[in-house]
Amino acid sequence: IVAHLGAANPLLIVVAYAVFALTFPVRTFRWRLMLINVAHREPVAPNYRARDLFQILYISWFVNGVLPAKLGDIYRAYMARANYGTSLTRTLGTIFSERVLDVGTLTAMVLVSAGFIVSSPETSDDAGRILAIAAIGLGLLVIGVFFLHLFGKPIVRLFPQRASRVYERFHSGVFDSWTWRTGPWLWLASVLVWSLEMLRLALVMRGLGVIMDPPQIVFVGTAASLLLAVPTPGGLGAVESGILGLTRMIGVGAGLAGAVVLVDRVITYWSVLVTGGLLFVFTKL
Repeated sequence: IVAHLGAANPLLIVVAYAVFALTFPVRTFRWRLMLINVAHREPVAPNYRARDLFQILYISWFVNGVLPAKLGDIYRAYMARANYGTSLTRTLGTIFSERVLDVGTLTAMVLVSAGFIVSSPETSDDAGRILAIAAIGLGLLVIGVFFLHLFGKPIVRLFPQRASRVYERFHSGVFDSWTWRTGPWLWLASVLVWSLEMLRLALVMRGLGVIMDPPQIVFVGTAASLLLAVPTPGGLGAVESGILGLTRMIGVGAGLAGAVVLVDRVITYWSVLVTGGLLFVFTKL
């Protein structure tokens, strides 16, 4: 691993970090669009400024990196309420929609890329199992969203009125954040975010001398990114193991795969802890 790190191309690693940084303005644009879609449901008239939302979103990534169970998402909704006077549960609904977009986009990319690489002689049989798991996961996601849309409110009305009101605000955040006019932009932003993430991984690999076909890079990147759902801080442990195992699965040597894991996680995890921590301390929000 040390030998491969010493032979890395530093310019490509810096460009990889810059590409990763570009994902946050796109994520901010997507979340702001969702918040604007549900703003008419709020008792106030929030003026969502992109700069403020960028800070809130980035700090939430920092919090997700130091606390387990995606508590940064709750903190993001809390900061939005504190700064704009909006409903915490409705804002959580927009973040849930954001997660649905991410998981749906990632799973679709896994399925498409796996279809290209499963026939490769260098690919382990485990790739087929991952393909099946991804297909099942996408199906469950679609079923879950439709169930929430059709039966969520009728079921919650059986509960006490206070719980029903809380759920109705969450339901509003989930489904009012999508409109026919803005839906294509939300999907386009999601595809752009994860395309940039795949480009980042490709640059890291190229900087370390790993040559892979685009479907292989997409397969490794998207499958490993799904492991961010593991409730450790920032997917710590799970994502590293995922990248290592997936790159080994498609024929990369152990030392080289380990170098890829270290460099990529310095960019996507440890750098956010440093810069997000500074923003958390010095923000005026």
